[in-house]
Amino acid sequence: MKYSLAAAAVALVVLSGSASASSQSGLKGFQTPSHNIVCGAYTGSQPAWLRCDITSGLKPKPARPKGCEFDYGGTLTLSAKGRARIGCVSDVVLPDPTKAPMLAYGKTWRYGPFKCRATRTGLTCRNLRGHGFFLSRQSWARL
Repeated sequence: MKYSLAAAAVALVVLSGSASASSQSGLKGFQTPSHNIVCGAYTGSQPAWLRCDITSGLKPKPARPKGCEFDYGGTLTLSAKGRARIGCVSDVVLPDPTKAPMLAYGKTWRYGPFKCRATRTGLTCRNLRGHGFFLSRQSWARL
């Protein structure tokens, strides 16, 4: 019994410590009003990254990235400083994309080195160096 209480107390301390750390960094994301695009970004102990998944796929579909053994053609990624890349993924960017907050048309989302703006014509995301991408049902582009 003493051991169970001690373990529970340690778990509570660990969880409360990690909760305060995650309020300043961690995984955050959004979805567009069409529900076609879901994005997630991470800032914290690893290098910051942004990833946007588009359900309708990249059009035109790009060539398979070199060495990619997973799904491609539906994801773009961006680092804090580098250029956008075609994602090679085997998962979704957020644990439950349907519960991601909505980024309304005309609004801008900022997190760490990333900024994304949703419009009725598509989504534009950039990093602090100005590199980024545009995504829509009809087309996509690296910026």
